[in-house]
Amino acid sequence: MKQPVKIAIFENYSLFNSGLRSMLSEQDQLEITVISSKVSEIMMQMKNKLPDVLLFDILHSDGGGSNTLKKIIRKFPDLPVVLMTSMQFSDCFAEHVKLGVRGFVFPNETPDDLKQAIRKVTSGSNYIPNEMQKWLKDISPAKRVVSTTSRQNILTEREISILKLFCQGLTYKEIGKQLFISPRTVETHKKNILTKLRLKSTAEMVKYAFHNRLII
Repeated sequence: MKQPVKIAIFENYSLFNSGLRSMLSEQDQLEITVISSKVSEIMMQMKNKLPDVLLFDILHSDGGGSNTLKKIIRKFPDLPVVLMTSMQFSDCFAEHVKLGVRGFVFPNETPDDLKQAIRKVTSGSNYIPNEMQKWLKDISPAKRVVSTTSRQNILTEREISILKLFCQGLTYKEIGKQLFISPRTVETHKKNILTKLRLKSTAEMVKYAFHNRLII
């Protein structure tokens, strides 16, 4: 029999917790094994009962939600994350993707959408709501949007690989280790990528990657 997907939930509202428990039932091969509203507590629980996915509710975080998310992801860098969020946090989307968030779920989505997001990220894919995909297409000036064909001519295959790894939130050292090059070489590649694409930051690199379907 297929093992259920083990889910950790970071959520501040006990009433919302109850709703999540009823939505994510064992009948759907989804099992909540860790649940907490305190960062130190959830990290300790996840250390003892390593989950397959983290469901993080940033909508109901009492301030500092992004900082809490950073702490958890740095402690568990390989753990897929589904973020419960909304368009009011759109200015943080690029940062969340850079951190390694693989799925985004909005309040207007259904329980089935949430289950699909969990299954997608645990299988190695991403889950991006239609509303967020539309926003990503609209946010950047036209001059910043480069077609797939143009991208291939602008960036080398190595630069595309490095761009994707930055979008996963990896450090210079981690990227260098994965590609068998030095962190300094990674830094040089990043500078070249920014120059070629006329971008100014890692966040803009993430937006570029979304526009050109490198991380969707």
